[in-house]
Amino acid sequence: MKLFFGLCLLAVVLLSVPLLIMIFREKGFYNRFAAVLAVSTNVNLFLIFVGFVDGRQDMYVDIALSFAVLGFVSSVIVAKFMSGGGTGNDGN
Repeated sequence: MKLFFGLCLLAVVLLSVPLLIMIFREKGFYNRFAAVLAVSTNVNLFLIFVGFVDGRQDMYVDIALSFAVLGFVSSVIVAKFMSGGGTGNDGN
């Protein structure tokens, strides 16, 4: 079973490489932001697979969940700011 999760871990790392290249080579903010969110999802998968390979699923799943919540909150904040909601002009 460790071999299976090890191969899944390797697949997640290999899938993250093009996303990291996309983060540094893309010109537009939105394409970079989408790549960062995809890398964040891959980091969560990476943590979960490391937990299964290491045998400490409970610890790594907790870390992955907290990282997922942090990624979600930061993406909502950036989306709110980019939509013009974070400028402080509320019409009053």
